[in-house]
Amino acid sequence: MPTLSYILEDALEAFYESTERFRDPGPPSGPTFRCPFCSSTYGSKNDLQAHVSAKHKVERPILLIRGKEPPHRTTVRTQLAVSDIYVENTTRLSLVLNGAPLGSFLPEHLSSHLAAYKDDEVAIFLTNEVEQNTTPVVSEYNLSFRAATVDELRGVERAFQEVIMNGDMSRASIGLFLDDPRTKGVAAEYATALAEYSLGVLLKERPDTEPLTTPFARYREAYGSSLQKLADFDRPMAYLISNLIRFAMNDFSAWNVQTGYWELDLANSVLHDPEMESIHALGDMPEARTPICPVDHGIGQILALTERMVRQDRWSPILDEECRSATSTDVLDATDRQKALAIWAASAWRLGAKESAIEPLRQIAATYPFSNWAEPFLESVSK
Repeated sequence: MPTLSYILEDALEAFYESTERFRDPGPPSGPTFRCPFCSSTYGSKNDLQAHVSAKHKVERPILLIRGKEPPHRTTVRTQLAVSDIYVENTTRLSLVLNGAPLGSFLPEHLSSHLAAYKDDEVAIFLTNEVEQNTTPVVSEYNLSFRAATVDELRGVERAFQEVIMNGDMSRASIGLFLDDPRTKGVAAEYATALAEYSLGVLLKERPDTEPLTTPFARYREAYGSSLQKLADFDRPMAYLISNLIRFAMNDFSAWNVQTGYWELDLANSVLHDPEMESIHALGDMPEARTPICPVDHGIGQILALTERMVRQDRWSPILDEECRSATSTDVLDATDRQKALAIWAASAWRLGAKESAIEPLRQIAATYPFSNWAEPFLESVSK
């Protein structure tokens, strides 16, 4: 006898049999990528990324001072003009002046603020919040303003002339120079740069009268630190010392900057391009000059060798021996020996003694920056 559950089960099966059948839904649909910033949707992640990059790109806000972006922390050593300052990708900004917040204001107001600072610490926060649904992008710059006036810079130069140039250069005289009241305050950056250069000269020359425990190679650090500061100053002395330092480090990137130091300008031209036509028309050295800064003896010897070789109108074995002697000494620094080899090669080449130029060319053909011209010269002789 059929039970009740059996009867209900048959009735349920009959109900299912009479119900309309649905079509197979098939495989699952592909993923959909929705833009987090607008209502657009895409079928692939690459398409979404291309859309976001083209339509919702939030660029980093940038501060430019005289056309260059400053580092996160930097020192401004000359007073800025309104036209020196430019911001990009910035919707708003805020300043902190000497530890005190100045609040937020529009980007176009930044120039007038920065142009007014001379001896201040300034933190700048640039914000780009062009996309409402994104986290704002913020760039921070910390500027130390040490913008001395022309009179203050001249005071430092007069102190340098009186203490360093008119006396015996030593660590003691460098200390006296830095203790001079004219080297204090906002002009101290300029004074420090001149002192570092003078210390570099001492470390490189190592006179017997000056007992030194600092390693010889540290003169490069002193020169480099001085150059980093001097590059910001619009002063003839700063130009001259900067180019002396570059020359000492075999950097001829500013070879065409006329410093007024005849021998230096001549040597820069010769070592940058020995075949330059202007080398033959540099004229004569001025008869009377006033030294305004010390020149280390290694550089002095290289400049004297350059002048003597440029004045020659023909080559001979005597000049070969003179140059060979100058380049074989152990007293010269390695960078100065490289310059002496380059002068030997350039001078012999200029006077048509290409066979005599082979020996020094082989020694500098793989040494930057002399390789720029020494390698092609050597290849042309070897053909």
